Amino acid sequence: MGGQKMSNNFKTGDVVKLKSGGPRMTISDGAASGIFMCHWFNREGDVWTPQHAGFKPDQLVAADESD
Repeated sequence: MGGQKMSNNFKTGDVVKLKSGGPRMTISDGAASGIFMCHWFNREGDVWTPQHAGFKPDQLVAADESD
């Protein structure tokens, strides 16, 4: 168990990533349907493009501060 958050306790502002890896994302909303809307940026050169997608809590893990 440890100090790890339960996957369904994410809240707005939490920084997460997919269990399979990928960019750090910020949760912007947790819908009643159980889908968390996440936002992140893709960087190509000097251009940062905002991205967003919805994920189920069992797809996400809390991102460590060192990630």
